[in-house]
Amino acid sequence: MQQKSEALLSKVYRYGQWLIGAWVIAFIAVAFYLYHHSTPPSETELSGAPNTEAAQVQNILTENFHLKLGGTAAIVLPAEEDPQDLPAFLSHSLPEIQKIEPVHTAKAHQLQLLKITFKPEYPLSQLQQKTPDIRRLLRQWNPNTQALVTGSTAFQYDTRVESSKDSRRSESLALLVSLAVLILTFGAFSTAILPLVMGASALLFFHGLMAYTGNSLSPVSRILSSLVGLALSIDYALFVVSRFREERRADASLWMAWWMTLRHTGRTVLFSGLIMLVSLSALLIPDVSLSRHLMLHLMLVIVLTLGHALILLPLCLAYGDRYWHWPAFLSRWIDQQTENSHRFWQTFSAHVVNHALPYFCFSLLCIIALVWPLKDFKIWSPVNAIAPRQAESTRAYTALKADGWGGELLPIIVVYKHDNVFSPEALATLHAMHQRLSSHPDVYRVQSLVGKESLAVYQTLYNGLQALGFFGAPDSLRQLVIPESPQQTLLYVFPRNTEDPTIHERIMEQLAQEQSQLPQGTLLSGGVVARVNDFTRELYRELPLMLTLIIGGVFILLGLHFKSVVLPLKAALINFVPILGSFGVLVGVFQYGWGQSFLHTAVNGAITNTVPLILFCLVFGLSMDYEVLMLGRMHEYYLEHRQVKPAIIQGLAQSGGLITSAVLILLGVFLPGCFSTSSQTQEICLGIVAAMAIDASLVRLFLVPSFMTLMGHWNWWPQQREKKQV
Repeated sequence: MQQKSEALLSKVYRYGQWLIGAWVIAFIAVAFYLYHHSTPPSETELSGAPNTEAAQVQNILTENFHLKLGGTAAIVLPAEEDPQDLPAFLSHSLPEIQKIEPVHTAKAHQLQLLKITFKPEYPLSQLQQKTPDIRRLLRQWNPNTQALVTGSTAFQYDTRVESSKDSRRSESLALLVSLAVLILTFGAFSTAILPLVMGASALLFFHGLMAYTGNSLSPVSRILSSLVGLALSIDYALFVVSRFREERRADASLWMAWWMTLRHTGRTVLFSGLIMLVSLSALLIPDVSLSRHLMLHLMLVIVLTLGHALILLPLCLAYGDRYWHWPAFLSRWIDQQTENSHRFWQTFSAHVVNHALPYFCFSLLCIIALVWPLKDFKIWSPVNAIAPRQAESTRAYTALKADGWGGELLPIIVVYKHDNVFSPEALATLHAMHQRLSSHPDVYRVQSLVGKESLAVYQTLYNGLQALGFFGAPDSLRQLVIPESPQQTLLYVFPRNTEDPTIHERIMEQLAQEQSQLPQGTLLSGGVVARVNDFTRELYRELPLMLTLIIGGVFILLGLHFKSVVLPLKAALINFVPILGSFGVLVGVFQYGWGQSFLHTAVNGAITNTVPLILFCLVFGLSMDYEVLMLGRMHEYYLEHRQVKPAIIQGLAQSGGLITSAVLILLGVFLPGCFSTSSQTQEICLGIVAAMAIDASLVRLFLVPSFMTLMGHWNWWPQQREKKQV
């Protein structure tokens, strides 16, 4: 098998110049194609979880009432402003608008609210893009107006804009920090450019494939694909370039250095990539379009990154060997510092290994302290809270809340089904339900066929309308029921506050009680928040199965790599430590309020629903890269010398500096996001920073080497036993 691999690699090496030339031509062609096909790809509309109550409500709204869930916006105006001609002005300019109507309440307010309902045939992504047009038209309507645009579509638009800004800032800073760290690591400007070129090339080909196939790409996919592609390219390039330079310093020929790099580090990179692919594939299980598209895009990025790291990068190193040491004075100085660094890591590793039990106990205590806040871990599904705090949609919502408005923008929508909702018994049920919901402490107001008047008033009113054949029935009635087919009616329940995740839960509990006590008919509860909660539950519904598949897949791959049972199991389980630790930090910051004055974070009482999934995707793969690199070095030495402590010391000494350099680059990428004005961006970036810090310090420096020292030869069981038998 080894002879066949060597023969194949020999052919690749022989025709390397042709392969590099083909890559350069393809790179230019894809860049030219993207330049002339710069139209942004369409965004995937969130779908999935089709059999829930909220999904049934969504279907009823679309099919029977011609309303699109989440397809609304709102305009906030001073109370003294006269908006009489505004609906006609906006509707004339924007054909996507179905109607604009003022929202009336019994209370006096200093602000007035106009609700915009869009036509249901337009996709949500297109409606969200109309937010800046509405703001521009409002300025044209009245240059002196203080009008603000908010609502579901505006929240999503502002979130996407701020996420793009955060992504650009992170990518720009990442390039600068990465270049600086890579120069200090490799001792040459020319070599430091290589990982960045590999990352840029992988992302260019990814976006080229997306544009050529017309594949949809959400903002989350764009941001995470870029960050993951850049991070993995730098990680893999660090491993490959360091090993190649190490072999060259040992006076190996170009061919031998190339062969040894691919034989050892190339194998490590390959298994790291495969492990990440297996991990992401388990996350395709939830029936949520956004997560499935995200995982598929990340998997494609990983495949492209692996191709660059295992084929193109080694060829560039071999054929450009004479150029990878410029400037020479810097290279000589860094080589000297590298020797000093290696001596430091050698001394540090020996100290940890020789005091394994105290360091192992210290690691366990730190892990318990970090994970302890998880006892209060909660997730929620925010809609308005995902927008940045300085965004117009958030400022408008805050102004409405301060003016005494309730959750007018994100109501709970209830469907009441009955043979005839205008019948006396159905109206009696609706009237009693309306009164109970209106008196609920978390409900701002309820809109339905009935109100605060006596039941007899409504029974007489609707009996008369039926007798007249609903001639001249007002539009307000047709928004709640279809008079010609009165088997369904809508109730809008407006919460007092949509930023508190427990309020929505308590109202839904009340609705569940109403449903259980319903004398006749059927009650279905839905709305934007309820639908997003559906996706959250679907994301984590099969969590035990997903974790089992991930751990099982990692165990099998690492078992094949290390020919051991204990090492793969240890790696799969320990890799969850930085993830769980980062979750504990998030609970402390966003639920307990740690560091609020410094980070200016919002204390929401829960973690945003998508953050644990995103953190898992990023942290698990990156942590496994470091795990496989360190274990690979230890495994290589152990197979040669059959000594446990020296193998652990050498493995940590040879990989510690590389892991530290890689983590410094990632910290430079994500630290700015910790101070973002978007709570969601803060959660993601702070979680990644915490996980990487925990992984590079507590896990790799103390927990892994101390645990492996205590395990001794059992780390390589059953390989060790088989060797002894021989």
